[in-house]
Amino acid sequence: MNSSKHTILQAWPLLVLLALLVFLVDANAKAIGGAALWMPFGSGDAAETASSIRMSYVYLPQLVMALIAGAGLGFAGGVFQLSLLNPLASPSTLGVSAGAQLALTLALLLAPELHADHAFAISLMGSFLAWGLVALISGRKLEDPLTLLLSGMAVSFTLAAVTTCLFILKDHYLNSMFIWGAGDLAQNGWDGVRFLAPKLLVGAAIVLAMARPLSLLGLGSGVARSAGVSVGWSRAILLSAAILITAAITATIGIIAFVGLAAPHIARMIGARRVVPQLLLAALMGALLLGVTDQALQFLLKSLAAFLPAGALAGLLGAPLILYLLRKVTGSPLQSEHSLWLRSRVNRDRAGQWAIVAACGLVLLACIAAALFVPRLEMSLVFDWRAPRVLTALLAGCALGCAGCLGQRLLANPMASPESMGISAGAIMGTIIVMLILPTAGTAGQTAGALTGAIIVLLAVLTYGRRQDFDPRRLILVGIAITAIADATILIFFATGDPRVSQILALMSGSTYRASYTLLSIPAVLGTVGALMVLPALRWLDILPLGNATGRALGMPLARARLVIILAMALLTVAATLLVGPITFVGLAAPQIARVIGLRSVGTHLVGSTVLGGSVIVASDLVGRQLFTPYELPAGLLAILIGALSLALALTIMRLSGARQIKISNAADQKRLAA
Repeated sequence: MNSSKHTILQAWPLLVLLALLVFLVDANAKAIGGAALWMPFGSGDAAETASSIRMSYVYLPQLVMALIAGAGLGFAGGVFQLSLLNPLASPSTLGVSAGAQLALTLALLLAPELHADHAFAISLMGSFLAWGLVALISGRKLEDPLTLLLSGMAVSFTLAAVTTCLFILKDHYLNSMFIWGAGDLAQNGWDGVRFLAPKLLVGAAIVLAMARPLSLLGLGSGVARSAGVSVGWSRAILLSAAILITAAITATIGIIAFVGLAAPHIARMIGARRVVPQLLLAALMGALLLGVTDQALQFLLKSLAAFLPAGALAGLLGAPLILYLLRKVTGSPLQSEHSLWLRSRVNRDRAGQWAIVAACGLVLLACIAAALFVPRLEMSLVFDWRAPRVLTALLAGCALGCAGCLGQRLLANPMASPESMGISAGAIMGTIIVMLILPTAGTAGQTAGALTGAIIVLLAVLTYGRRQDFDPRRLILVGIAITAIADATILIFFATGDPRVSQILALMSGSTYRASYTLLSIPAVLGTVGALMVLPALRWLDILPLGNATGRALGMPLARARLVIILAMALLTVAATLLVGPITFVGLAAPQIARVIGLRSVGTHLVGSTVLGGSVIVASDLVGRQLFTPYELPAGLLAILIGALSLALALTIMRLSGARQIKISNAADQKRLAA
């Protein structure tokens, strides 16, 4: 009896979502034309009414599409996470969805007829090519969760940046792709369902037929090999089936990012342990998440729901659920030696590390000189027009690089950054709230709102992570959930038609278009204060990655140290956000690149990350200004592209260096054995 009660208590998210879906479907059906429309072909008269036609060919197909697409994403996400032993793996974090979207966008731009006739084949090809890039960058470290996730994010951000650049350059051709790319569930018949359902069934059947190998892969490659499973072939077949499902969904309704990550986690949190029940429950949770989101939009917003992609708003439902359930979870599911990432793979003395920092500084100076004087202009024009843009890009990049390094050092977590922890989203949300409540608020009011939003988000992330010693998976999941909520809220704000939308769009584009000496003042002061707060914390940054016990044993005031670093990180993030908007990936990539090239000590790592961050955004602003003259691309998009490519190159170099060291070690062992 107690066991049954415990099971029911664990399954409450499932029961609540199911009850909510039934209520919303019933209410929406009645709003269309009454309960009789549940059987629209029950009588000849009913079948001919406009309401009946809407129910049969618009409402019901959209409902079924939401349910089967959500189920497919939840199922595919579960396969990715189990087969790769990575709780953060999903179609969106591994670049699979971004590859499909880029392939479809290129096809629509270059060969519209091919896009119309073979969308699924194009999507499938793009997904497999993206996964191939991730596997190539990861190499032998494919089973390491953090290396795989870094590679996946690098590929995903790169492909998404290319897609966005195409949207900007060819917006008159690709306008229809914008809403579709965010997950458009609208249907005008049953063709989409007929197209998608067989492909989902084929993919699911392949996975279920491989249930035993998948179960053993979930225990580790060593266990699977000892049980006679061909790890390489089994993983290839399982991933191919998951990519098939993802590509079919992307070709039909676009990208829906959050469901594939959230549904498997919720399934495990409510008690599913064995592989087949876990996958089926993940599919059910995915269907409920997307179905309830779609129906809630139609119930609350009526006709306005057509302008809000349900996929982009799925985070409003799934993110709070994950945040609540994370409080109930114990243990550290991400078993990766992430502390090793705090040490460079290249062993150099301090003089050598500072030499590398000096080289990075020369690169930054070269970027600044090129941005100021290419092409040549009169000095008065350079001072009036270019210098503010270059200073804006320089300050924003340096602030993001420094903030990313602080976050990774503070949490001993190589995936911590202003973006992955939701700090940038919090800053934007704070700015929007101030603009809504105080329409006359100037730069000072928007700055206060951004600072408050960033600090609230960062403190929330740390509060959730503290219970499990700042476990990387927990922190990243919380950050992703908060970012999903913020993105959905911003999208709703855009849909209202508020005239201040243009201001938010300018802020979110990650551009230096509005740069001026006047706008530099407040962010420059915030960034300077944040940088000065870091100076007395250098020793703390060296000790914090070693753990709480070591810090206390060395007499370090943990609470005060964390508070100082948190405030410095928030100030730097807010300064960068006010300057150029929420630029993604620079705060994550710059410290990683600095670590890979050999910057090991706290001082060199911090300075190197700061300089590299500045170099990336200054170079991005220059390239965006010159690449497609007379058109300009926002520096934020080019920064994603350059930062992601640099990180992918650094990871590849690290992989090749590691393989070379292994070969040398094996050769030495063979010589010793021969002697």
